[in-house]
Order: sequence, then structure tokens, then C-alpha cells
Amino acid sequence: MRQTFTVHFLLSLAAAAQQPVQRPRAPEIGIPSGTLARGALDAITDVAGVRVGHTTLVRGDEVRTGVTIILPHPGNLFRDKVPGAVFVGNAFGKLAGSTQVEEL
Repeated sequence: MRQTFTVHFLLSLAAAAQQPVQRPRAPEIGIPSGTLARGALDAITDVAGVRVGHTTLVRGDEVRTGVTIILPHPGNLFRDKVPGAVFVGNAFGKLAGSTQVEEL
């Protein structure tokens, strides 16, 4: 009987561990994130004129890389500059273009 209970207990623990943890987002617990109102999708694409593109490159078993591009407006980005910054999430790999962001 004890062995059956132990097996059921361990199985329920394993099932619970596989459930995604629903943690609250910062604004939901009173931590503000900026001065502007959040959009309908709470996404960067809620901002009029902003376009976002992403692609992932997979080559065999060795290559996994990708790029995300954010175009802040449809105009000329060299003439109509917008504030920008670079954030390194995991500090691994080459961050192409970061020096240009810093410079411009």
C-alpha cells in the first residue's frame, strides 16, 4: 500500500512540475513600465508605423542563429533618427551592428 502511495505521489509531483508557472507581469503587481499607456496587444507592434521582422537559420545539427529587425518608422532612419540602445541578453555570440547603434 505504501509503495502504491509513493508511486502516485511521485507521478503527481512530476505532473505538477510540467505545468507552466503563471507568474504575474510587472504591471499586474503595481510595477510601472514606462510613462505611456500599454497597447491592445501589449507589444511593440502596437505602436503605429513600427514594423518587426524575425528569421531563424537552422543548418544541420550545429547551426542555430537568428536575427530580429525593428523598423521604428517608414521614413529614412539616417535623416529622421530615433533613440536606440542595445541590450545583450545572454552575452554569447557576435552582436553585429551594435557599434553602429552606439555611434548613431
